[in-house]
Amino acid sequence: MKYFLFLLLFISNNSFGQIFAKRKSVFLEIAGSGGMGSINYEKLLCKKNNIEYTGRLGFSIAPIDKNNGIGLVFPFMLNSLIGNHSHKLELGIGQGLTVTTKGSLFLLTIPTIGYRYQNETKNMFYRVTYTPLISYLFDFQVQQWAGISIGYTLNNKAKCRINLLSAFS
Repeated sequence: MKYFLFLLLFISNNSFGQIFAKRKSVFLEIAGSGGMGSINYEKLLCKKNNIEYTGRLGFSIAPIDKNNGIGLVFPFMLNSLIGNHSHKLELGIGQGLTVTTKGSLFLLTIPTIGYRYQNETKNMFYRVTYTPLISYLFDFQVQQWAGISIGYTLNNKAKCRINLLSAFS
């Protein structure tokens, strides 16, 4: 039965997928969602009219304090890029997971609003974002934060079908 459900999901997902540019990018973000700075991988998940939906994973190392040690920060984000050409409004939401060298775990909600410039014929792009860090596990705190980024698109012209089973492969 489970093989039948998997086959049904796989066939329906590939048969009715929408064709779009499967863009993958990497970028360095100073400050922003990863704390002091992060390296990020972004993948275009789908595109509809003038809105692109992307998912991204990041990694950063940040000193926390002497009780917690060094933090390994993993920001996970879902973003939308709104606009027709090179200038886009970026809106997003995500979670920042921090694991410290002393065994502590922190979660932060990270909303994003910003501007992204990416010439349609070039692979380089630039971002400026407002990314407040919202802590909610032990007490509610909001840290006002922002970031700037420079990135490179790895495959700007490739085509593929939407496949939810391989969203980050």
